[in-house]
Amino acid sequence: MAKPNVTWLANVTSNDGANTGNATGGVGDASSDWLVLDLVNDKIYFLDSQQTDGDDPAAVVYPAIIPDSGDLEVPKTFISDASAGILEQILLAGTTAGGQNGGATRYVFAVYFDGPTAGIPYLEAWDDANHTTAYSKFLGGNGVDTETPANSTLKAIATTNAAPGSATWAGTALAKTTNRIELDTAALAVAKNLYFNIKQVIPSTFSPAEDSPVLSLRYLYS
Repeated sequence: MAKPNVTWLANVTSNDGANTGNATGGVGDASSDWLVLDLVNDKIYFLDSQQTDGDDPAAVVYPAIIPDSGDLEVPKTFISDASAGILEQILLAGTTAGGQNGGATRYVFAVYFDGPTAGIPYLEAWDDANHTTAYSKFLGGNGVDTETPANSTLKAIATTNAAPGSATWAGTALAKTTNRIELDTAALAVAKNLYFNIKQVIPSTFSPAEDSPVLSLRYLYS
């Protein structure tokens, strides 16, 4: 079994359709449109409602505002598309508590494998590409030397085999291997698209921070 090639993609429309273009993306089912992500230069941003699709990420960027009480689902989700030099809004991301077209949406982010795996692929979050710590405040840490993965602000749900059961899905907090999601129910026997939805939820107790944790894919091959 050779190592499969893996491609990450994001649906940049409000049309909830599958990625039929596989590694090349493009127009998919239900007039969806899949952007192939540059894993070195592209970034995912969770931003305030003032931000708009097509904005220049090198210009004004509007961070989320910490709520006075309770929790806030950050209103909008974007991919900072390095090749185009713009913020591409991911309209289907998150839930109906956000500020876009999220909810029980299935085809939001895709990870395409062009061959089989020897284990279930997992989606994880870490401080950086070393994959050793989750000290970031966004991942539930104190920003210095303490980790609390269950308090991560990043919440995700696997949608490979079905849409979320609720338009206000809670998701699983992402941080380290203790808090991650399975993107399928078994190892992949053939090439396949795996799907997930993701949101950021900020509590009123959160203190201001700027950080760049990473989303990671963990899988086995032989």
